[in-house]
Amino acid sequence: MTAQAYQPWQIAGLSLADLLKKGRSVARDHCNTELRLGILGDCATQHYAQCVAAALKLRGIWPEIHEAEFDAIQQETIDRGGPLFRHVPNAVILFNCVQKLEEQFARTAEHDGFVEHVLDELLQVWDRLLAGGVGTILQHNFCLPMFRPFGNFSVASRYSLVDMVSRINAELAARSQGYGAVRIVDTEGQAAFFGKRQWLDERLWCQAKQALSPRFLPPLAKSVSDILAERLGRSVKCVILDLDNTLWGGILGDVGYDGIEVGEVSNIGLVYQRIQNALLQLKQRGVILAICSKNEEANVLRVLADHPDMVLRQADFAKICANFTDKASNIREIQRALNISLDSMVFIDDSAFERDFVRTALPELQVPEMPEDPADFLSALAMWNLFEVGSYSPEDGARTVFYQADAKRQALREKAVDLPAYLRALNMVADIQPFDGFTAPRAYQLLQRSNQFNLTTIRYSEAELKAIAEAPDCDTFTLRLQDRLGDNGIVVAVIARAQGEQLHVDSWVMSCRVFGAPPPQAAPADMPSQLGRSAPAFLAI
Repeated sequence: MTAQAYQPWQIAGLSLADLLKKGRSVARDHCNTELRLGILGDCATQHYAQCVAAALKLRGIWPEIHEAEFDAIQQETIDRGGPLFRHVPNAVILFNCVQKLEEQFARTAEHDGFVEHVLDELLQVWDRLLAGGVGTILQHNFCLPMFRPFGNFSVASRYSLVDMVSRINAELAARSQGYGAVRIVDTEGQAAFFGKRQWLDERLWCQAKQALSPRFLPPLAKSVSDILAERLGRSVKCVILDLDNTLWGGILGDVGYDGIEVGEVSNIGLVYQRIQNALLQLKQRGVILAICSKNEEANVLRVLADHPDMVLRQADFAKICANFTDKASNIREIQRALNISLDSMVFIDDSAFERDFVRTALPELQVPEMPEDPADFLSALAMWNLFEVGSYSPEDGARTVFYQADAKRQALREKAVDLPAYLRALNMVADIQPFDGFTAPRAYQLLQRSNQFNLTTIRYSEAELKAIAEAPDCDTFTLRLQDRLGDNGIVVAVIARAQGEQLHVDSWVMSCRVFGAPPPQAAPADMPSQLGRSAPAFLAI
């Protein structure tokens, strides 16, 4: 079996036995990336490690794993010459569980400083791992305890373990943002989604120190693999949507403008309105929305413009393909227009025929199976966790506008006599700035997510980028590109290190949005002088 034969969204729905079986069937030469991974836990991790390995293999990532002995987090991270650091992991997973926290709480006579003590221990582990050269840490947060000794007041009393765990989780999330290299695995969210009476198995904890029921290991392992894949530059950037019985109820060509169901007109109409609300949140977060529908374009545009109960409007979509061409061809057209890879796109369609056709024609594209009842769609979307992301910048919310301006540029280019004439007509202006509080988040995203024009593919954490920006021997540059049709945003990030008279390029990445449109007056060797610095005699790449 090849890794490409299975799509990431499917992993969450597998049984434990099926996930392990499918993982074992993936050969090393069918994975195009290797990841050295450490797994440490204060609970039993054998089945967990096997599931994480299988999930990664099914995504084309071959894991080389060092699994620590039971409850050996402190020993493994203190010993710099020990087996963990000799393994030289790219990433380390810390699987701390609530059952161990409950036992620690029960042994503690004075609870006033319990939260701070737990946090100090965890942060010291983070510091030791980062000092030892670990590039990424995945820290599980804690499932909130089911037992409520204070009743409903447990969520409010600062002396309740429930409240303390909530504060620990909140502080871990906040501290992880400051570290940059630390990502939180939302164990509490997973447990709440599936139900804690099923998630927490008291018998298995007492018998084998299992933190959760084994049947929930596949979705948890899939969630862990989502973070690791995102750190490797793999993420979903675009959702391509059908319309009929996907964004609204009914077939527009049959029932007409007044007959489609969306909004308070019916129960099912409200379901579709809630689906649109969720998609709008994705768009505001920076996921590109596109339409691929077998409908007359004029009818579709009328609904998007005028229907009073529609949440999504024409301006929310970067590309609309509404015609009767086969959907695989239209998806290829959307992919060409957006200039992103098919494996960073997801196609949502209620038709089993269309899903199977597209999945067969475009195997790189994720095409989830839709639930029969559209009311189950949001729950399925939550379980699939298709949209893992590690950061957010103000430019993310404007991404659709950037792509809409690109469509206008393409129309202008088709009318131009030649490429130089087209570029002159754009009246491009480049704004070059160093990494700072505003530009660094976007630079981080470019370095993490861009693969096509990324000269070194070095993935730096946000904390590492901050240190680089402050280093005296480093120069950092971002380039924002504007023209008469709009703002492209920050499209280039460069890290260079001074070596004598040379400026050695450590990292150089450019957004796929500006391929073929070289920024004006922004030759790399000129970037230092545009920031008021001395230009190097040589630029080395």
